[in-house]
Amino acid sequence: MYGELLISPESAIRHTHAPSRRTFLLGLAAVAGLAATKAPALVEAATPTVSAADMASHQRYMQLAIAQAKLNPGRPFGSVIVDDRTDGVVGKGVVGMSVNPMYHSEVVAMNDYIGHRGNQGWANLTMYGTGEPYPMCMSAMIGAGLPSVVYASEMSFVRQYVDLIYIRAKDVIAAAHPLYKSKLLLGGVLSEITDKMFAGRAKALVAPK
Repeated sequence: MYGELLISPESAIRHTHAPSRRTFLLGLAAVAGLAATKAPALVEAATPTVSAADMASHQRYMQLAIAQAKLNPGRPFGSVIVDDRTDGVVGKGVVGMSVNPMYHSEVVAMNDYIGHRGNQGWANLTMYGTGEPYPMCMSAMIGAGLPSVVYASEMSFVRQYVDLIYIRAKDVIAAAHPLYKSKLLLGGVLSEITDKMFAGRAKALVAPK
């Protein structure tokens, strides 16, 4: 795929005659080049510095996701999708696993968006969720090409109260390179609220809705 080296690492280093300094250095360069082609760099999600104004905006939309989560306090996962061009909410969702085991809040929000606007325009959207996306949900967003994700409670915290597959969103994104380009993965937004919701779910626990 990348073409063959004219000089293999072995032949570049090992000669029947004593190698010159130039030949030896060329051999090391060939080995380094071969290693570079076989070891792709790990690419993680974009985590830019967030301004105070942007954080205030993220918190405002997270409050809407929290409102969704409150519809099912036994499983307080709620999501909203925001169009970055208009700042309007274009999809919303709450866990509905008694209807379909795949109905996590992000998937429900994506289905809501598709139902109203079709399977298009994903590149201009941001997903807000009360919990770090489950691997299935992050994979769905990668498949759609939804590039920006903001969440509240970290998976490392949520797993104390909810059974889950512990694969972090950033690791799913890294595994999707170069298929997917993340614009934003931001966690911890209003987690002081959502952490309490997850910790208190045992008191509010009802059958999954």
